Amino acid sequence: MTSKYLVKFYFRTLLAGMIITTIVSLFTEYDNVTRYLFEGQIGEFLAGVIWFLGYGLMIATVSQVAFFVYLFLHPLGMGIFGRIWPYVQLLLIMYAIFDLFFLRFDYFGVGQNQLWSFIWVPIIVVAAGFVVARMKDKSVKDAKLFIPSLFFMIFMTSVTLLPFLNVEDTSWIYRSIFTLIICNALQLLTMPKYIEASEREKRARGRTTKSDINAEKRAELRKDMEERHKQEANQDKNRKSMKYKNKANQTKNK
Repeated sequence: MTSKYLVKFYFRTLLAGMIITTIVSLFTEYDNVTRYLFEGQIGEFLAGVIWFLGYGLMIATVSQVAFFVYLFLHPLGMGIFGRIWPYVQLLLIMYAIFDLFFLRFDYFGVGQNQLWSFIWVPIIVVAAGFVVARMKDKSVKDAKLFIPSLFFMIFMTSVTLLPFLNVEDTSWIYRSIFTLIICNALQLLTMPKYIEASEREKRARGRTTKSDINAEKRAELRKDMEERHKQEANQDKNRKSMKYKNKANQTKNK
């Protein structure tokens, strides 16, 4: 991705985070901020909105950091675990879901009977994760993206939510969880469009970058490896057929 589209990707995510946080906060903080608008105290209202915008900027930045960590973590996991990496992701997803419930319940829920106030967070995260992962999987043909997308939407969202689960005031969770989920989904679903637009622009300009050269080299190496594997497979077949013919001739001579 060129720097132009990377900047667009970055700032649109920031803008989405600011807008979502402000909208959610205007509902959850009606008594503290929104009522000033109806009472004619515009200064107090604008001060609260500016604070919401700043908080949304921070949450969107956290979401972007989590996304780029995921882009590094996913190929690393494939390199370390290989074929079992999808199963490792599923285990981490289940662990994250358990933590979303248990950590907050352990802090504030012991001795209380209001179970719903602790279980709605993992329910929302899991439901949103399945919906977005399904959309991502359908958007790309012949690619198994459901589990990686589910891992990002549930595990990475859970990790970024952990600091807010230790706060007793649920308004902090409201303005954090919805912003994180939407920003994460927005990045996961729209990044391929930015990459495609960047590639079209580079082709139109006839521009070649180091990443393009490296990609071409990797493609050539893959082709060479595939050809070597084919040659080795053909050689094995020829060896086996020669051994079979030799054995057949020996039995005939006997």
